Parts: sequence; C-alpha cells; structure tokens
Amino acid sequence: PTLEVNGIWGGFQGEGIKTVLPNEAHAKITCRLVANQDPANIVDLITRHVERYTPPGVRTTVRSLPGAARPYLIPVNHWGNRVAEAVLTEVYGKAPYYIRLGGSIPVCELFLDMLGAHTVNFGFALMDEQFHAPNEFFRLSSFRRGPVAYGKILHSLGER
Repeated sequence: PTLEVNGIWGGFQGEGIKTVLPNEAHAKITCRLVANQDPANIVDLITRHVERYTPPGVRTTVRSLPGAARPYLIPVNHWGNRVAEAVLTEVYGKAPYYIRLGGSIPVCELFLDMLGAHTVNFGFALMDEQFHAPNEFFRLSSFRRGPVAYGKILHSLGER
C-alpha cells in the first residue's frame, strides 16, 4: 500500500514576492490499496490521523473525491492465469514470472463483485522500461507482441 503526495500548494502563487505569511495550505494525496483494504476505512484512518496531529488553532479539512475503488486480487492458481501463462510462454519463449503488482483498474473488482468473474491482467512492458517513471519507455518489440498474445489468449479462452 502507498500514500502519495501528488501536490502541495499555498500562500502567494503569482509573479514576484510577497512578505506575508500564507493563511492556507493544501495537499493532494492518493493511496494505492492492497487486497482486503477498504477505501472508506482508509479515508477514515487518514482523516483521524490528520485531526490528531492538527495543532490547536488550525482548521483542517479532508475531502474524499469520487472514484475510489476496492483493490482486486486474482488467485495465482486461477485457470485464467494458466491460460495466459501458456500463451505468454509461447509468445515470449519462456514462462512469465508471477509478481504481485498493483494497478488501478476499478472494473476488475466490479466484474468480480457484479458478475463473479475474475479478470486476468498482464502487461507487455519489461522491468527496465520504467513504467510510470519520468524516463518511461516502451520497446516496439514489446508493443508488437501485445496484439499477438491477446489474439492467442482469446482463441484459447474460446476453446475452453
């Protein structure tokens, strides 16, 4: 799980300088949750933490924006993972390495909750491609393997 500070701002923001103390400050945070964490509970815990450490005479407000999603986790031995593993082994020439890697795809939990259907997630980026980093890149060879693998997976699922 993470708690990330995405931005901090306050005081005078315009051109030049002002020698006054700011009367307000803001911080925008996000959280990445893991299995068995409830977004509403996490918001409550953060709110109570902020309130506990707010100095006397200071007002704080914690706002939860819409869009929170429950974390999703597929069992590693789920049959969908086995289908994907066989196809990825064929496409890449070696078996994939299973890692527990998070991502924000709210529809996965929704499919499980509403349809009782797990979704299999995998990417085609290699570990050194630094996804979501300032120096992120994506090899054309990785890009070209994606449609091939997806086609083979859909074919394999259709035979099931």
